[in-house]
Amino acid sequence: MRPGQAVSLTVLAFPGRTYSARVARVYAAVDPATHRVAVRVEIADPHAELRAGMLAEFSIRVAPALQTVAIPVNGAVREADGTTSVWVTEDRRHFFQRTVTTGERDGQWVQILTGARPGELIVSDGAVFLSNQLAAPPSD
Repeated sequence: MRPGQAVSLTVLAFPGRTYSARVARVYAAVDPATHRVAVRVEIADPHAELRAGMLAEFSIRVAPALQTVAIPVNGAVREADGTTSVWVTEDRRHFFQRTVTTGERDGQWVQILTGARPGELIVSDGAVFLSNQLAAPPSD
C-alpha cells in the first residue's frame, strides 16, 4: 500500500452505497499482537453522512487483478534441488515432468506463474508418486 492509492468502502448503515477514498498515510509500525499496519484513509463524503464509529468494509486494490493458472496444491511437487515441478499429460497415459514457478498458495490451491498453460491436463493426485518413480533406481 502507498499514499494516493484508491480505496472503496461500504458502510453497514447505508447498504448498496459505495464511497470513494484515497490512502493518505501508511504508518510504519506493525502491531506485534495482531500483525496489522495502520492506514489512514481520506473518504469523500459530500453529503456528510458518515459518523465516527460506523462499521465499514474497506477494499484496497494493491495490484491489478492477475489471471493465472492454479492447480490443486498436491499437484505441485517440490524436488530435492528446490525447484517445483508438475506432471502434464495429453492422453492420460504418457506423462511429462515440467518445472514451474509458483506464486501464492491458498490452502488447497497453488498459483502457477510460469511453466503451465490454461487448459493443460496436470496430474494432481499421484504427482508425488510419479516423481518418486522417476527418482527410484531401476528394479530387476
